[in-house]
Amino acid sequence: CYKDQGELSLAIKNFKKSIGYNENYIDANWNLALCLLLDEDFEPGWKQYEWRWERKNRSPRLETTKPEWHPGEKGRVLLWPEQGLGDEIMFCSILSELHARADSVIVQTDKRLLPLFQRSFPQDIRFVSREQTVKEEDYDLHMPMGSLPSHFRPTRESFDTGSNSFFKADLERVATLRSQLLDGEYDKLIGISWHSTAKRSLAREKAISLEPLAKTLNQSGTKLISLQYGDVSEEIAELKNKTGITVTEVSEIDNFNDIDGLAALIDACDEIVSISNVTVHIAGALGKPVKILLASSCDWRWGSKQDHSYWYENAKLYRQSEINNWENVLKMLGT
Repeated sequence: CYKDQGELSLAIKNFKKSIGYNENYIDANWNLALCLLLDEDFEPGWKQYEWRWERKNRSPRLETTKPEWHPGEKGRVLLWPEQGLGDEIMFCSILSELHARADSVIVQTDKRLLPLFQRSFPQDIRFVSREQTVKEEDYDLHMPMGSLPSHFRPTRESFDTGSNSFFKADLERVATLRSQLLDGEYDKLIGISWHSTAKRSLAREKAISLEPLAKTLNQSGTKLISLQYGDVSEEIAELKNKTGITVTEVSEIDNFNDIDGLAALIDACDEIVSISNVTVHIAGALGKPVKILLASSCDWRWGSKQDHSYWYENAKLYRQSEINNWENVLKMLGT
């Protein structure tokens, strides 16, 4: 409750007190990690973040006899995924730094990301689908993606050393989409996304209704582009019937399965406005101006107070001032 109310110091104090009674109390240790990261106390926060492996619904660990990579060690490193699509993108903002310190790197990732990764990162990095097994004889050391920051992002200042724009979209596809969408009638394209299908407790709280968002962004000469994944055609049609506002869907791109196409669509827009979902990670990685709409109790990766993301330099953060109330966020967007 303290954490959700933004009282991080009190939350941290009580989690530490619980751990004092039982040092193996998994929930207290995990929630302490989230609070420390929210509070930008990164060095102890990343150490606590390793408690994710003790949670009941954790991702499976890689079964291997090879040791985990640590700074200063050379060799062939396997970097393997453990969380969702957005997490893979965010943690791979550190990939080039790992690549510079290892003899070679193999990256397992969601197959939907393969075209983007192969185009965007050094050509000698080998990318394979996370469904594909990598033989132990092909690597000497390994590293779960979520442990990368503990070695490369120990302080707030350390985020400034990385490249915040690391994705390269298919530029030919970008140009074609932009020309088609502008159609000689519009001056500006704004890509929007308003809900998430993530199976997390915060997924419902972080969603925003399409109608007030569209009303806030609708301006003369501006075209609203749906970047939302899932079937939202009925919702968009209802908006049109009720308000006369058009949100354009690009039917040729499956925003859930065709991530390379989604990246091209995002890059074709002038700016992106979205709740916290995979859309903002793609936009941030592309270096696009992106406005991220955050629930009052947001995910640890966005911190607790700042108005810009330290993961993506062109990402501006708009935070709820009250739980489940988007009024102040919409007001800020409209100014």
